[in-house]
Amino acid sequence: MYRRDVLRAIGAGLGAACCPGYAQESYAVYQPSPRLLLSEDRLRLLRREHERRTERWRQLELLIQGEARFPEPAFALALAHLATGDESLARRAFDALQPNTSPNQVAMVSDWCGDVLSAPQRATLNQRLTSTVNAGLPADASPARVRDLTLAAVTVADDLPEASARALGWVHQQWWPRITSAIEAGRIPVPHREALPFVEVIYSFQRGLQLDLRESAVVFFREYPIWHLLRHYPPSFGGGENDYRIPAFSGNGEPDIDDATLSRAAELAMVALDSNAQESQYLQGWLLNPRFRLRGALGAPYEYFWCNPYQPSLSYFYLPLYQHLPASNSLLARSSWEENATWLGMVDGAMQLFTEEGIRLVEAGRNTRLLPVGPSSIVMEGKDSAPGGVSRVTAPECERLFWLNLRGNTRYEVEIDGEEMAEFVTSKGGVLELDLSNRGGGGVALRPATASASANSA
Repeated sequence: MYRRDVLRAIGAGLGAACCPGYAQESYAVYQPSPRLLLSEDRLRLLRREHERRTERWRQLELLIQGEARFPEPAFALALAHLATGDESLARRAFDALQPNTSPNQVAMVSDWCGDVLSAPQRATLNQRLTSTVNAGLPADASPARVRDLTLAAVTVADDLPEASARALGWVHQQWWPRITSAIEAGRIPVPHREALPFVEVIYSFQRGLQLDLRESAVVFFREYPIWHLLRHYPPSFGGGENDYRIPAFSGNGEPDIDDATLSRAAELAMVALDSNAQESQYLQGWLLNPRFRLRGALGAPYEYFWCNPYQPSLSYFYLPLYQHLPASNSLLARSSWEENATWLGMVDGAMQLFTEEGIRLVEAGRNTRLLPVGPSSIVMEGKDSAPGGVSRVTAPECERLFWLNLRGNTRYEVEIDGEEMAEFVTSKGGVLELDLSNRGGGGVALRPATASASANSA
C-alpha cells in the first residue's frame, strides 16, 4: 500500500470519529492544474497533436474557425485553449457559458483556462462551482450530476479544501456504494447512454485522488468494456460527417446519433482509464477504424480529447462472439463481426434479436425453441414445459449453448448425447451456460435435479 493510501485510511478513520462530515485528509487533491480528466502524458499528447496538426486537431480547428454550433461550446473552446495556449480561445470559452450551462463545462473553463482569465472572471467561475459543491445531491443522483459534482469539487480543491473533501467524500461513501450494491444485485449499474459521465467520475478519482473506485467490483469492471462493445448492433449507420456504431436501444424509432456519439466517447474514455488492460486493448482495436472517427460538432471535441491512437491495441476479431455475465444477468451474442451479422442481447429487461429484417423481441413461447447465433446457440425454455419434466433440443455444432428462462440458482441434470449425465447450476437470472466446444452437434436434454441426486452429487 502506498504511503498516501495509508494516510488516507488514517484520515478517514479520524474524520469519522471526530466530525460529522468527510475528512479533508481523505479526499485531498494534490494534482496541479490543469488537472480535470488529465494526466501529464495526455496533456502532452493534446499539445503535440496540435503542433503536428493531426487530422483530429484539424477537424476541431475547422469547426471552431467555422463558428460551428457546438452543443457544448465551452468544452470545445476550453479544450482548444488547453491544446494551443491561445488566450482568445479561453476568453471565448468563458463567454460561451450560460446560466444553464452544465457545471462540468464551468469546471473545465475554470481549470483549463483560469490562468489567463481576469480576476472577476475567475471569481464568477468560483462562485458557480462553489454553489455546485455546496448544493448536495440525492442519493439516487444520475452519473451526469455526480460527474458535475466531482469535477467541481476537484476544481475548487485548492481554494475550498473542506467543501471539496465533503463533496468527494459523499461520492465515495454514499453514492458509490449504491453502484456497488447494484452490481452485487446482478444489474448493470448505469444505463448505456450514461457510461461517459460514469467513466469520468472513475477517472477523476483515479487521477486526482489516486483512488481506484473499481477495486470494489474488480470482476465487473474487467468485463465492462467488452460488454459495452458487444452491446452495439452489427450494421453501422451512415452520418453526414462519419459512420456510427449504434448502441442497442428499446422502443421504436430511429437510432439516436447523439447516443451513438457519446457511446464512442465513453469507450475512448475507458481506454484512457486503463490502456494496459487486455480488454481496453481490444476496445482500442474497435475504436481505431477511421470510418467511425467523430467529426461532428458534438463528437469532434471528445474525439480529440480522449483518443490516443498510439496506445496498444488488439484486433477485436479475436474476441469471442458472445459474452455471458452471470452476476449481471446479461447475455450478448452475435454471429460474426460482419455488418450483416445476427445479434441477440438483453436490452432494458427484454431479449432482442437483430437480423437483416430488423429488431424483434424474443419471448418465451409455448414450446422450447433454439436460436443459432454464430458460434453460440440460445435455447428459450417454453412456458408449457412441465415442472420436473425433461426438455430436449438438438443443437448444431457450436462453442456455447445458453439455456434461458430456467429457474435461477437451481441445479439441473444435463445429458449431452454420448456423455454421462452431469449437474449444472443456473445463474441468478435463470441462464444455464454449457461449453460444447469440440463436441459437434447433437441432442441436449435437461431436467431439474432431484433432491437425492443433488445430495449424491454433493
